[in-house]
Amino acid sequence: MDSLFESIDPQVVLLIGAIAVSILLVRLFLRVLNVGLGTILTIVAIVLVLQYVFGISPKQLWFEITHLPQ
Repeated sequence: MDSLFESIDPQVVLLIGAIAVSILLVRLFLRVLNVGLGTILTIVAIVLVLQYVFGISPKQLWFEITHLPQ
């Protein structure tokens, strides 16, 4: 059994582990992006309408958002 572990190159094991973790992280990122994509697009659309239709800059919008609790 020891000879089996000694014959495996640690660099190859590390590479396979890194590829597996990378694939899982990409899948997780895509799931999170898929869930939040509708919300992100809605926020972008609202900001663009406020900017181009009403002339409200994102800086002004952020100022109002940060002062809502007052």
